[in-house]
Amino acid sequence: MDDSLFQTDFTSTQHKTAYPAISPTRPELSQSGRVVLITGGGTGIGKSIAQNFLLASASHVVIVGRRLEVLAAAAAELKKAALDAGSPGDVLTFKADVTIKSDINAIFDDLASKGLAVDVLVLNAAKFAGVTPLVDLGTDELWTHMEANVKGPMLLTEGFLKQNPSKKKFLVNVTTASIHMQNHPLIKNLAPYVLSKSTGTLFVQLLARQVPQDQLQVVTMHPGTIFGDGYIALGITEDMLPFDRTDLPGAFAVWAASEEAAFVHNRFVWASWDVEELARGDVRKLIEQDEDYLRVNVVGFDLGNRAKGY
Repeated sequence: MDDSLFQTDFTSTQHKTAYPAISPTRPELSQSGRVVLITGGGTGIGKSIAQNFLLASASHVVIVGRRLEVLAAAAAELKKAALDAGSPGDVLTFKADVTIKSDINAIFDDLASKGLAVDVLVLNAAKFAGVTPLVDLGTDELWTHMEANVKGPMLLTEGFLKQNPSKKKFLVNVTTASIHMQNHPLIKNLAPYVLSKSTGTLFVQLLARQVPQDQLQVVTMHPGTIFGDGYIALGITEDMLPFDRTDLPGAFAVWAASEEAAFVHNRFVWASWDVEELARGDVRKLIEQDEDYLRVNVVGFDLGNRAKGY
């Protein structure tokens, strides 16, 4: 199996598991007193993100999903892990379909009734498409992917921003490196997924341009190559690729919701990139110099002019 999809040289050091700079127990990354809501929080990456926010001392971690039994099992596991780590955090669960507005409203209404407002929103839930071409998939089925990967994040973000408007919030958007790998033969066959995740990422990017950073910090992250149901559906087994550990995106999401990550506000970053090198290296310089760098845009333009290098 070709592993070129998983290689990156944006930092000279890459990571496949969590490391000290993004450790959720670092005081600088503390989430003390914060309420964190994570969609798709019952399994895989979402559950790891939930666990890491608990380790970072979040007061409440809210996991949202469609299967009650999965949420209940995850909550029990997370509560035990928090207790073992001495974390003060509580875990709340909500069964919801993120594409249904009444389900989303019910979450925020219930939290408000408990005197809770969400400080950190992690958009992690996604619908993964197989290798069926766009036309063969059909518009009706394709639109279900747009609903899950675009409408869902829109509904959640709308509810998120309306509550507790005076307090700074943090949004972590979990997307995929597929959106910038369209020339790869495998990615060409994942067009429905690329289309919907690109659109969802663009939504978050446009939102961050309209809301001041001191009100909403946004970081979009590629979580890494994490083994899960999507790969199983493609016939890929865990021993076929150099998969990353789930604790990598789990810890990176905590870092993304901290002031240390302010310099990558409204940019697309990989969880495997070394954050200390990012903060001081060439990528940091380009972020400061280039408005379009690590953002969804048309390559080659600078407003109406030809961009430098093209």
